[in-house]
Amino acid sequence: MHQVDFRQEDLRVMARDGYSLAARVYFPSEADQCKAGLLISSGTGYPKEFYAHFAQYGASRGFACMIYDYRGIGASAPADMRECTANLLDWGTLDAPAALNTLVEGLEGQPVFTLGHSFGGQLIGLMDNHTLATGHAFVAVGNGYWAHHHPRDWWKEFLFFMVLGPLSIKQHGYLKGIEYWPGSSMPAGVFKQWRRWCLSPRYYCKDIQNKLDGAYFKMHNTPIRQFAFTDDPVVNTKSEAFIRQCYQDAAYEMNWIDPTDLGIADIGHSGAFSRRARAFWPIPFDWFETLMS
Repeated sequence: MHQVDFRQEDLRVMARDGYSLAARVYFPSEADQCKAGLLISSGTGYPKEFYAHFAQYGASRGFACMIYDYRGIGASAPADMRECTANLLDWGTLDAPAALNTLVEGLEGQPVFTLGHSFGGQLIGLMDNHTLATGHAFVAVGNGYWAHHHPRDWWKEFLFFMVLGPLSIKQHGYLKGIEYWPGSSMPAGVFKQWRRWCLSPRYYCKDIQNKLDGAYFKMHNTPIRQFAFTDDPVVNTKSEAFIRQCYQDAAYEMNWIDPTDLGIADIGHSGAFSRRARAFWPIPFDWFETLMS
């Protein structure tokens, strides 16, 4: 591992509709050590701090790494969550583009990449400015449709989407974190849209066609490399094939990783950003560096 100190800067990112988003950038300690930028986009319900150690490692490799909270999540949530009208399409069409613009503007011509975890990779095709990035890394990105996931988890998804989530919405007006699920609290509109998508084999395709006229999934041979793990109950060959089809004109490469090959007992859907999975961390940054050479 490259050992270079980092510094951090907390900031607010303004989306084009005026919504203020909480963000943090980890920089190499010295400005002349910064060689590129990386926008890290979260999975559904994960606050930006979940990715902090991974971003710090990226700074040690010479990348300015931005983590941010979508509207309604973490430090981008309003005081009264019942008033938040956000949905998942807002995250992809408003929040992620604003974060990418802010990162690009701050780096003055240096190359910028994105790394999306779960929904953070799905949303690349919703961004009208994704061409600002030289390449996109996906980590555990697949179709959210429940029947494409491992059967052992079907009961958990049924309980969450059909019982616990609706109960929280009814009692609190939003999905309350910790008490009803292990993620962050999220707006009712996000949960309801996510639920509808995950109960459909087409996932978000209907909304993309009807509400966004197909959005921005034309990638024009832009490099995408997907990193997924053989023990992930959500991303498997069936759910990954859906994502591959969404980005069919990208220069898309698939990397299946057995965690035990890295000396890690398990990674699953969300473990890649844990410090115990740090043996994985160099892999996407090594790939970014090949795109810069």
